[in-house]
Order: sequence, then C-alpha cells, then structure tokens
Amino acid sequence: MEEKKIYEGKLITLGDSEVGKTCLIYRFFEETFISSYLSTIGFDLKKKTVRLDNGRKIKLVIYDTAGQERFKSLSVNYIKKADGILIVYDITNKQSFINVENWIKNAREDMRKNVPIYLIGNKIDLEDQRVITKENGENLSAQYKLKFYETSCKDGTNIDKCFQDMANELYNIIQQKIGNNPKEDEVIKIEKKDKKRKKCC
Repeated sequence: MEEKKIYEGKLITLGDSEVGKTCLIYRFFEETFISSYLSTIGFDLKKKTVRLDNGRKIKLVIYDTAGQERFKSLSVNYIKKADGILIVYDITNKQSFINVENWIKNAREDMRKNVPIYLIGNKIDLEDQRVITKENGENLSAQYKLKFYETSCKDGTNIDKCFQDMANELYNIIQQKIGNNPKEDEVIKIEKKDKKRKKCC
C-alpha cells in the first residue's frame, strides 16, 4: 500500500560566509555542484522528499542562511523553528572553524529542546589547502556531543549520508512525539502547535 502519511522536518544551515552552505544544499537538493561563489542574501529555501531507511518518506525543508554579521540576528527566528541544525565550516579557513563554537552556543540558546545539531567540515576536495585536521573536527564535535561529517560539494563525499542520517533522526523524533498512527494525508511535523491559551482578563 502506498504510504500516504506526510512527514516533514525543518532544517537550518549556520556558519560563516563562504564555507559552502549553499553549495552543500545544491549538491543534495539539486544534485549539482556550483563552481562559482554564490552569496546568500538573507535566506533561501529548498524542499526535497527523502526516502528513509524503513522505506517511508519525509519532506526536508531547509533554510539556507547568510553568514554575514548583519543577518545573524535574523537567524534566531529560524533557529527557534528548526527541527535540525547543520553548522558548517571550511577546512581551509581557520577562522571559520574558530567561529563554530559561537554558532553552536548561539544555536543552543535559541533552539528547542533536543534538536539534533550536525557539525560539517566542508571542502575536503581541497586537501592540499587544509588547515583544520579531521581530528580537530572530531574533538570539537565530541566536546559538544554533535555528529560530525567531512564533506565535499565538488565530488559529493558524505553529502547524501549527512542528510540521510538527519532525515532518519528527525523521523524517529516524530515517532516518539506523535506515535505510529497519525491520520492519513496529514502533514506530520515535529513541532506541534500549542493550544491557544485563554486570556485571564
């Protein structure tokens, strides 16, 4: 029988400018590599339905954020709504790695409880320019208890795995919250709207 239940999870990318957040998304959602640098102005939105390990499907809705300082305050509203967070740094850019801790702390201040965060060291195709070792990334992810991936948007290394793992984790979170028997054709989201509180006066 065709699966009629529609599961949905919202993701957000965080990280400095030029670390490859947009390229990461295009590689997964459009299955293409952007060779020229595209600067995201504000936010961009992409959607893709992913088949899970159990054969079911989930729609991933991802907000690609700008890393510029003037847009950081705008990220707060998206972090509050996010079901999963991808924090990206560039293995050839030391400062982008140093800034990861700020991105983690900012995310944890504003996100909902138990939202998974993945740490991504991008551009591993530029191995000859690497300044941040894989061990550096592993140690930082262990410190903050995050899942860690090294990726390449150019050759696709670990891109699908990262998003597939996130999709499966979000589905498991949904199942824990709403159970296995939602209504057919209902869009099932992780963040369920709270009932409106009656005003006391």
